[in-house]
Amino acid sequence: MPESPASHLALEEASARCAGLLDALRIADAPAEVLAAVGVHLEAARALLSEHARPGPHSQSARGLDPSVPVDPRAMQPHELMPWSPIIGRRNPVSPRLEFRADGQCIRGGGSIPVRFVGAPQTVHGGIVAAVLDEIMGLTNFLNGAGSFTGEMTVRFHRPTPIECELELLGETVSVEGRKVRSRAEIRCGGELCASAEALFIKPR
Repeated sequence: MPESPASHLALEEASARCAGLLDALRIADAPAEVLAAVGVHLEAARALLSEHARPGPHSQSARGLDPSVPVDPRAMQPHELMPWSPIIGRRNPVSPRLEFRADGQCIRGGGSIPVRFVGAPQTVHGGIVAAVLDEIMGLTNFLNGAGSFTGEMTVRFHRPTPIECELELLGETVSVEGRKVRSRAEIRCGGELCASAEALFIKPR
């Protein structure tokens, strides 16, 4: 069945509620009977959704986009282009829903990482920091017509990235040589550099 704008909106709203639930579970100090009741409702919701499951393959991209047809990424917002992204996707309940936007040949972004991604006390888990850096570089490459897979990535953690703090994000494509694409990215909070990355991406054959 074709997806409709109404189903897109309903899916995004349901995913946002799921994200809120994940955060509520993370910080809840509830008695066992309350948690058991939540579990019953969640199982009922899972069973209902399972009736409408579709087979793979699955991707971050919007359903209906033909990968063989060129897409102008500048005609869409990044979260529209990748609605299932675990970093910016509005349909993915795991996503912190960071905001990415094109700025010339770069991508800039912002937003905060919610409490469900805490690592060390009051800081974002390092694996999530790396995922954010990887995602913004990958989308920057795609924006510049150099869509590619991560080959290797070096992450430097300059200081802890605070949880639930407004972040400033930057990704840029440094060079393209044949199938090799080199990129860099950074995360800042209050102007201070928290983490940066350099990566080699490889274009598919």
